[in-house]
Order: sequence, then C-alpha cells, then structure tokens
Amino acid sequence: MDPPMRLVQGAGAAALLVLSITMAVAGERLADPTRAFVEGYDPSGNDFLANVPERTVLLRIRADFDNDGVDDIALSDSSTWGNAGGQWLLFRGQPDQSYVYWGTLFFSPGAAVLLPQAPGTSEMAFYVRMSVSRGTVQVYRLTSDAISRVSERSLNLERSSDRERYEALLRSGPRLPVEYCKLLEYRRAAATCWQPGLGLR
Repeated sequence: MDPPMRLVQGAGAAALLVLSITMAVAGERLADPTRAFVEGYDPSGNDFLANVPERTVLLRIRADFDNDGVDDIALSDSSTWGNAGGQWLLFRGQPDQSYVYWGTLFFSPGAAVLLPQAPGTSEMAFYVRMSVSRGTVQVYRLTSDAISRVSERSLNLERSSDRERYEALLRSGPRLPVEYCKLLEYRRAAATCWQPGLGLR
C-alpha cells in the first residue's frame, strides 16, 4: 500500500466547507491564548462563543503542530461544531513561551493526524465529512511562516478502495490530544477544569 501521504494527494472535488487560513498580525504575541479567546480574541471573524455560557464547552489541543520542539495550541468551542467537526484557531508557540495567532482550520480531532516532515515542518491530514459516506481528505503544511493547503481528495467510504485510504490515514500518525472544559467552570477554575476528550455530549 502507498504511504499515507500519497493516499491523499490528487485533485478532489471542491469542498462544501470553507477553510479560512489567515496569517497573524505581525508581532502580536499572547501570553495566554485560551484566556484571550474566552475574552473574545478572534482574528478569524468566526462565530465563536455564540451559545449561552451555560451551554458552551471550550476545546483545546496542545501539541507541536509544526515539529519545531515548541508546543502550540488550537482552540475551539461548541458553538462552531456540527457532525463534521468545528473551527479551530491555531496559535504557534514561541521560544519565550508566548503565542502568535497562526490561522484557522475546520476539522475533527478524531479524524486528523499530524505527520512531521522535517524540523520546523509538519503536515496535518484530516477527513472532513460531507455526508454519511462521503467527504474529503485534506492535507495542510504547517511551518513557522504559514499554514498552506497541500492537497484535497474526495472519498466515498462505501467504495472499498476509499475506505482503505481513510483507514490508512487514521493509522498514519497519533490522534490529536484534545481536552475540554465547560466555559462556566473555566471562569471559576481555569487551571484545573480541563479533562480529556471532546465533552460535547
């Protein structure tokens, strides 16, 4: 079987979901992107924190997205989520322990993998569901300079060859370590409220 990255290359049908990739404002650094996010920081202009606080669940992924040896952070909340996943703000970790806004991606952590390519460069591949059996595999390259799309390919999971590609993708790397905290609990105890998983049910 081909390597996982070759499974997802090639022309695909246009995605029904719009993925927003925007660069950080030059020089803007955050000591605590999670707190900034809760207080309304959103350079992407998405509809984050739109639900009432009692129904809002914060989501966070802490991982070295670009393989540079410094952990980065992705943040989301239940307001943007549906069956296919949700919008995430990505913040690139800096050597001084601050963070810079990096870009925005739409994905579900359970259908995404990080694939280190070289020091300072990774690829992130994920399946975006469009219907019960159809979706697209999308691959993005993450570097210190940008997040850029590499490829997109349509899959029909009722077709055995596409199902094999999908399963090979999910075996190609570790799952992202997502954690959740209810917004009201975060406001009471930000340091201790986080638990593993999505917590959306």
